[in-house]
This record gives sequence, C-alpha cells and structure tokens, in this order.
Amino acid sequence: MKIKKLVLWLLHTNCYIIYNENTNNAVVVDPAGNFEKIKSEIESLQLNVKYIIITHAHIDHMIALDELKNYTGASLVMHKDELEIYKSSEYNISVHFKKETPKSNPEILVSDNDEIEFDQIKLKFIHTPGHTKGGMCILTGNYLISGDTLFNGSVGRCDFYSGDMDALLNSIREKLFVLDDDVVVYPGHGDETTIGFEKENNMFLK
Repeated sequence: MKIKKLVLWLLHTNCYIIYNENTNNAVVVDPAGNFEKIKSEIESLQLNVKYIIITHAHIDHMIALDELKNYTGASLVMHKDELEIYKSSEYNISVHFKKETPKSNPEILVSDNDEIEFDQIKLKFIHTPGHTKGGMCILTGNYLISGDTLFNGSVGRCDFYSGDMDALLNSIREKLFVLDDDVVVYPGHGDETTIGFEKENNMFLK
C-alpha cells in the first residue's frame, strides 16, 4: 500500500491517494481542488479509482469532487451524519468562497467502525464529531487520515455549523488516543505526526 499526498487550493488542504502498487486500484480522500493536478497524478500512476471519500463536507476538502467523480466513476463515501452539511452551501461554507456545492450524490453513507476493503487494503471509518457533526477519520494499517479532527500540534476549529470543541476533544481522547503510539497521522492540513507525539505534545489535549 502506498499513500500519496497532494497539497491543494489556497487553504493548502491535503488530498490523499491510497493505492495498491500491484493492482493500481486506489481511493482518493478529500479532493480539495486543482482537479487537473489530481488527474495528472492518477494518470501518472495509472490508477483505477474505486472510491472517493470525504472526511467532512467543508468545501475546501471537496472542490474537485464533481470533476473527479465524473472522470473516474468512483463511488462517493461520507459519514451519514454529514449529509446535511454536504447539501447546504451555508453549512459547507462554499457560499463564503463563492464556490458551488457539489452535485454528486453519495453512494455509500457509513457509520462509526464501518469498513471498506479493496485489494486487501482495509479502510476503517472512525466517527469523530467536533469539527463537524459527521466528521470522520480513516484508519488503514498503521496510518490514520484525520481530516480536520487532529493536526500536528493542534486540532480542528469548532466555530462552524455543528462544531463543538468538547465533542472534538472527546473524540480525539476516546477514539484516536486509544490507537498505538506509532500510528502515523496524515492530517487535513499541515505535516504528518504520530498518535504518541500528539499525546505528549498537543497543547489542546494536555
């Protein structure tokens, strides 16, 4: 399994491509903009994208969603509690950036601890409400894609619709900090970290 990070759009949002280097089947997490850059990476690696997953429905994590879905035909996956935010230009803050809300309909709505598997790569969805009510992280092997729940030395902001700092900190403590210390965290913005480092150093969680 390989994970490729692309830093996209003006908010420097991280988009991740998870793929099997033997079969070239892949998933794209948070197509955050610059569709041509995502497409170029897919074509360079000769990937067949099976799923598009959004960790949460803020527009900076899904600007290229419609274009990518039309291009790949992949199934769209999100948490069931995020659908209200996904469909509202006010709640997904697309109206504030003068962007259109994506028109693609999700084929798969997941709940906490649901899993998707392809080519023996297992993706486990961990519901982590707080940044948004349907925000989630994705655990695959020893890697956690944390969206805007947990950052390197920080946590997601909670001043948008359905944000709740107490819920966010509880999500991190109860659902992420129970993972092994050496789990590598790939956040929605910024650099990678580990669960162990954040336990010891994240000032929001001391």
